[in-house]
Amino acid sequence: MLVRYRMSKKVVSVGPQVSLADATKLIGKHHIRHLPVMQAQRLIGIVSDRDLLSAPPGARTIREVMTPKPIAVSPDVPVDEAARLLRAHKIDALPVVENKQLLGIVTSMDILGAFVDLSGVTEPTYYLTLAGADGSEGERQVRLLITQKRGYIRWMHRDSRKRDATLRLRVEAKRIDDIVTELEAAGFEVEGVVSSTRR
Repeated sequence: MLVRYRMSKKVVSVGPQVSLADATKLIGKHHIRHLPVMQAQRLIGIVSDRDLLSAPPGARTIREVMTPKPIAVSPDVPVDEAARLLRAHKIDALPVVENKQLLGIVTSMDILGAFVDLSGVTEPTYYLTLAGADGSEGERQVRLLITQKRGYIRWMHRDSRKRDATLRLRVEAKRIDDIVTELEAAGFEVEGVVSSTRR
C-alpha cells in the first residue's frame, strides 16, 4: 500500500509570517494537528498544535516556532517506510511532495489505519495460535496447508525473543474448520481460533 492512497489531499497550509493566533484558529477550525509552512509555493517547514501550545514567550509568527526543512515523502513511498520514518524521527506527520509540489500530508493516524486495513482485522478473518510449528520448515508447512484449503494468510508472526514453536497468524478463509482439521492432522496443535467478527 502506498502513501498516496492514505494521505489527506486537502491540506491547510500557512505562510511563515502568519501569526500564532491565526494558525491556532486554523487548526481548531479544520480539526487538524499539523500545518505545512509554504513560501513561494515551496515547502519550508511544518508546525504542529504542540508547537503552538509550547511557543516561547514573545514568539509571534509561525517562522519562530516551525520545524524548518521537514522530512517529506513521495506519494509512491510504501506506508511501512512512512511508518519507519515517523518512528525513527519521533514525529506525527509527513508532508507528501512530488516535483517540489505539496500534494498532501500523511499522519501517524493515517498510517495506523493503513496497518489495520492490511492486517485484515476489520474483515471476516480468524486469529490462530499454533503450537508445534518449529522453525522455517514448520512455517512453510503451515503456509502450504492453509493455501491448499483455500485460505489466505494476512500475516504470520513468531516471537523471535522467545525460544518456542508458537505461531500467531491471521487467516482469511470461508471454511476455517477445514483448515483447523488439516493443521491438526499434520501434527500442529491449534491452541486458539478467534473470529474478527466478534463484538
